[in-house]
Amino acid sequence: MTRFPWPTLLLLGAAVFVSVTTELVPTGLLLGMSRDLHVSPSRLGLLVTGYAVMVALFAAPLGTLTARLPRKALLVASLGAYTASNAVMIVAPGYGVAFAARLVGGITHGLFWAVVGGYAARLVTTDRIGRAVTVLSAGGSAAVLAGVPAGTGIGTAFGWRATFAMLTGIALALTLLAWWRLPEVPGSSAAGRTPMREVLRLPQFPPIVAMTAVTMLGAYMMFTYTAPLLKHAGLGETQIAPVLLVNGLAGTLMLPVAGWIADRRLRAGIVLGGGLLMTGLLLLTVQGDAVWAAVAAMVLFGLGMGLLPIFMQAATLRVAPDHTQEASGINASAYNAGVACGALAGAFTLDAWGIGGIPPVGLALVATGMIGYVASTGATGIRFWRPAVAQRQGDYGLFHNSLE
Repeated sequence: MTRFPWPTLLLLGAAVFVSVTTELVPTGLLLGMSRDLHVSPSRLGLLVTGYAVMVALFAAPLGTLTARLPRKALLVASLGAYTASNAVMIVAPGYGVAFAARLVGGITHGLFWAVVGGYAARLVTTDRIGRAVTVLSAGGSAAVLAGVPAGTGIGTAFGWRATFAMLTGIALALTLLAWWRLPEVPGSSAAGRTPMREVLRLPQFPPIVAMTAVTMLGAYMMFTYTAPLLKHAGLGETQIAPVLLVNGLAGTLMLPVAGWIADRRLRAGIVLGGGLLMTGLLLLTVQGDAVWAAVAAMVLFGLGMGLLPIFMQAATLRVAPDHTQEASGINASAYNAGVACGALAGAFTLDAWGIGGIPPVGLALVATGMIGYVASTGATGIRFWRPAVAQRQGDYGLFHNSLE
């Protein structure tokens, strides 16, 4: 049996940590950054929106355009670009430069997520995809558990620029380590490239893409404006980081079971993750001005987000094993289209109806995404599970035909 590639996957998990922390850390620094850059919290939220828009626009095209290029070189390049965009944030003199740096970071994020899932999938056999995705997702959970709270705490104590200095240093170290340690995995040949429209015609894939976009739209309406929501409930600015820590810890608690569920009962797991998000949003809708309800909602959100992104990625790789690059890019675009539209819709909702309008609208959107997914997959008889399959090729257990 081919050994599970722990060192490589842990390195990729660390890269995911930097990626997710870079994307989400402004949500914890929103109040301080808006004061320092002299813009409103709703406008500062556009740093998250603009970042996600770039991912949504570029992840799928970059996934297709770079399909023939060596995977390691693309991952190293994306980590180098994270380093550069975070470094610009350290010295940004105003909102315009900060916004431009976030746009560059978003394009980088699109490339990274178009590559990293398929790269990891080609290191293992198909029956270990859930396990591999869980290792990668541990980096995302660590970002929510430690990266965003630590960044928020550092930003509160020393200024938000210090947070981006920390991220720059970590990204630079990982860039060098990835160049030194990641194994070479070639891109696909011209014959193996598939147009995005063909991937979207896979019968199991459109329900996953639609569910990802709509569910994340509702989720990130809430998550982008976590700091104002917690302040509305009665928490002080210095208490936000500990609540984010609890949120991340809840997500981390899901990791031991996420891989098992992903490899055995994926559809049920997706429904469970969506249900946890809806329960948290419902609690904020009915008791959003109570501290206990806000903290409980953050715990439920952490549990749901500890599961759902893992299952989305696993489902994507499962239904398109011969098109992992293109499918990962498409779903990364859908995910971040949801993030961008959620942050933007949250900004409009905040200006129009106040902070109390965000949870009910977010709840309606998450419910819509999950209902559509359940109805679509039930109608087509899709079952997202697979028996153990031994498809090993080369030293790393590459997918059958994935290099053709």
